[in-house]
Amino acid sequence: MNREKIGVKQLFLLMLAFEIGTAIIHALGTEAKQDSWLVMLVSMLYGFILISTFTTLSWYYPGNSLIQIIQIIFGRFIGYPLCLTYIIYFISQAARISRDFAELILSSILIKTPALIIMAGFVAVIIYTLRGGIEVFGRMAEMVFPVVLILFITTWIIIYASGVVDFKQLTPVLGTGVKTIGKTAFPNLVTLPYGELIVFAMVWPSLKDSGKVKRVGMVAVLTAGVLLTVNMMGMLSVLGPYLADRINAPLLVTIRMVSVADFIERIDAVVILIMVTGGFFKVGVYIYGAAIGTAHLFKLQSYHSLLIPLGVIITSLGLVMARNVTEHYSIGSIFDMTYVHFPLQFVIPSLLLVIAFLNSRENVTGTKCEKTILKKTTTQGES
Repeated sequence: MNREKIGVKQLFLLMLAFEIGTAIIHALGTEAKQDSWLVMLVSMLYGFILISTFTTLSWYYPGNSLIQIIQIIFGRFIGYPLCLTYIIYFISQAARISRDFAELILSSILIKTPALIIMAGFVAVIIYTLRGGIEVFGRMAEMVFPVVLILFITTWIIIYASGVVDFKQLTPVLGTGVKTIGKTAFPNLVTLPYGELIVFAMVWPSLKDSGKVKRVGMVAVLTAGVLLTVNMMGMLSVLGPYLADRINAPLLVTIRMVSVADFIERIDAVVILIMVTGGFFKVGVYIYGAAIGTAHLFKLQSYHSLLIPLGVIITSLGLVMARNVTEHYSIGSIFDMTYVHFPLQFVIPSLLLVIAFLNSRENVTGTKCEKTILKKTTTQGES
């Protein structure tokens, strides 16, 4: 299989776009009420541990994707079904996020548009971009996402300038208690978005300078954590913890409250652009992970022929995975969190890392023994 390569900057922007994704639209960690922004900071600390686990695992097996690493460590009997599980996981996540995107669009601007049209069009554009390869996808992130970041920062400057922000909404600090903050952060807020970075173990082999994977990952987690914290503080300051918890897209509601000199107002299009861009890169990375993983598992020469079938499966699955938006969010927050995300993002990667570490120690010990035996043999021969 031909190896496509991306640069450090492209990987960083892809990871940042993936982590922010649709997370900036939603209010996260609202169980901690006014302390939700502290939950974001605590979850970022857990994120450093997770990204360190994922990148160290890739360091032990350079040039290999997660699917290949699993096969190397567990062999065919255990590795094959586990690889299939991860591929299905990537597909289901792409479908779930596509459905999230469709629900947000339906509730905000295209109210009477069939969900099929929105999801099919969204996934089709992603597939078209990915058919050019991960290099094209990385260049797309390099061109588009910096503009989105500038718009995001400008939006919050306008929000603060409009006078709708009330920092008293954030008090009392630590009013819900340290225990509540910790329980809210783990595992829910660690899973979204930091645990999802496991899919980048399918992308890291494409990095030109593989030695910088860990550094890029750490900086991406730090940047995303700061942006999400500031975003959460802003939404809480405008809406308050009660409203932020009960609104589906609090950032969209927040921006609709902005009015600067009766001139700058109703700039909903900016938030929708941010939402579409984040969803585009997040779903795209999952689709790429599923495609390249399938190609590695079945020893295919190229993953490009898999993209269209995967697009059809993801669109169809996104439509049928839940009967309504309430059921959709319920499945995502309860079932997936307990039975899907935790084992695939925490348990299995940790197990893989432990086995990789033990194997590396055995290899080092074996090499030392061989050198010692060779040295003794050489000495005896000379005598």
